[in-house]
Amino acid sequence: MVRNASPGVIGICERNPHYFQYKGKEILLITSAEHYGAVISRNFDYVRYFDKLAAYGLNYTRIYPGAFVECAGKWLPEDNMAPGEDLIVPWARSDTPGYRGGGNKFDLSRWDPEYFARLGDFIVQAELRGIIVEICFFNCQYEDFWAYSPLHRDANIQCVGDCGPNDCQTLANAPLVREQLRYIEKLMVETNRYDNVIYEFIDEPTLFLTPSHKAYQWISALIDKAVEVEARLPKKHMLAQQLELGVDFCGDDRIALIVTQYIQMNARQVGGVTALDNCYGYNKPIEINETFYVDSWKKDNLADTSRLEAWEFMVGGGAGFNQLNGYFIVSNPAGDNETNHALLQGLQNLRTFLEGFDYVQMTRDNSTVHSVSTGAQVNMISEKGKQYAMYMHHSFPCIGPWRGTHYEPNYGTYAPRVTVGLDPGHYTVAFIEPQTLRALGEQELHSSGDNAEFICPPYALDIAISIRRRVS
Repeated sequence: MVRNASPGVIGICERNPHYFQYKGKEILLITSAEHYGAVISRNFDYVRYFDKLAAYGLNYTRIYPGAFVECAGKWLPEDNMAPGEDLIVPWARSDTPGYRGGGNKFDLSRWDPEYFARLGDFIVQAELRGIIVEICFFNCQYEDFWAYSPLHRDANIQCVGDCGPNDCQTLANAPLVREQLRYIEKLMVETNRYDNVIYEFIDEPTLFLTPSHKAYQWISALIDKAVEVEARLPKKHMLAQQLELGVDFCGDDRIALIVTQYIQMNARQVGGVTALDNCYGYNKPIEINETFYVDSWKKDNLADTSRLEAWEFMVGGGAGFNQLNGYFIVSNPAGDNETNHALLQGLQNLRTFLEGFDYVQMTRDNSTVHSVSTGAQVNMISEKGKQYAMYMHHSFPCIGPWRGTHYEPNYGTYAPRVTVGLDPGHYTVAFIEPQTLRALGEQELHSSGDNAEFICPPYALDIAISIRRRVS
């Protein structure tokens, strides 16, 4: 039996295990979140950030809580994961100068009360606005980032972490593993009281070719520690792990949430739609918790590109979606600009569209659509014979260094004939513009139990379709 969260804590939905449940009600997690440094960047105003998410009905954020720190200028000129001397992490600063990111080195024997006060307030402010916080303990250590981690030998006065980036997240270095387990335990003890928390273990564990079996063994030890810690605490929380080639915890009953990144395959990372196609049968929620990095890897068609993958994944049966967003930074914590507002609106529209159905009764549907005359990417969920939510778009997977991370829009004029197989009955087919939720029209459709057809109104890139059985 899959280990689920305590009552009231966000966990697996009782009526449909492909979705979340929070405080007794079903919930979809949809957001465009800052680059994971909202707590460790001391000057980031997370209240203004949360207010902006809440204004668009977005309800999910992610953080890296301190073991992973970046160097300045890697992705954007201003980055919450590279706060320099404004870095605040679970470990207190020592009196010894020399931390590469600025300021004194860290003392792994002492926790920093200021950090945990900030972390607690962050979670409380999120909960006040209905926002779920996913705490990701670790990320694979890039060669140019590892020395910035407080767990690197040159960053702490204990000289723990005397190893390279491909060994630091295995079981090879016993002193380092002890500190990693203490870190997880401390974070879980400090945050156990909160209901709006999910624990994720590590992103991208083998991205830089840490051997899969070594990464798997290390992650399994982290999971064991988490289960042990919560066994003596009042509340139990969802545990999550990213799916990679060679690192697969989908069938592990300790893990309640299957994590994916990007829309298709990228390097060793299994994308969201790939996981829906291959892992839906595990009967666990599946989420995409990172997509292409807005305004970093890609500069054009940002709102459209975000909408394509968000709608495809969520209307295909996903439980949670996060667009990685470079606009939320210390100098602009609300991410105020025209492009970002359009992006956030597209995600709000997605939540509105899905919540217009009794989506908890629906599951992924790969069989109802038989053909689309123009060709298209098609995903849908349904309660067959009653309600169908469908999304079609015209694009192609990106190529080059970011292969598989996003779609490139293929704009045109489309009005395809769609052939579907529906249970016998009378249905209303409604067409919606995802960018605006504007109604494009509707048709009545009769099915005798074999193929039925409808023709879409013209659109330029994507369309959402609602098919509902008429009640006579």
